[in-house]
Amino acid sequence: MKIFRITKVFFKRGCGCVSRGFTLIEILVTLVIVSVAVLSLGGFTLSMVGSGQVSRERLTAVHLAEQVLEYWQHDTGDNVPTIATAGCSLSAATAAPTYPVTVTCTTSSGGTFTITSTEAQATGPLPTNLSTFKTFTKQGYANTPYTKAVSISWTHQGKTHSVYLTHLSEVK
Repeated sequence: MKIFRITKVFFKRGCGCVSRGFTLIEILVTLVIVSVAVLSLGGFTLSMVGSGQVSRERLTAVHLAEQVLEYWQHDTGDNVPTIATAGCSLSAATAAPTYPVTVTCTTSSGGTFTITSTEAQATGPLPTNLSTFKTFTKQGYANTPYTKAVSISWTHQGKTHSVYLTHLSEVK
């Protein structure tokens, strides 16, 4: 059985001698190049993993804001829903709240979100004559619709992120 060795052969001019193997400088330069390449790929991978986590958190926040607005729109009293601090589950409000309503809740996946819901008269840009919007015009009410807004914020690695959704609704 033969064992093969990979070696580098150098011929020095004029002396006729042969040098086998790599020099210490060649090995050190190779190690530096490989180390830089590995560290840069590692940093890139870590940044991609962190970016993916923020994207998942943003998606959760958008879904939560949409759920709050949908629940609010379908509530018979037109009240923002009550949000549980554990699990962020929604339930019907027992009374009309004082706006803004702010709740901090933790999802089942462990994300902590601060949800702020508010309602105000829409100030514009709206057409001066809203009579063309028949769903907004009710007998005996002012001619201005309301804006329902849900803002959700959370912190990821010391940086605050937020999502803001609004809905234009009919007059009360």
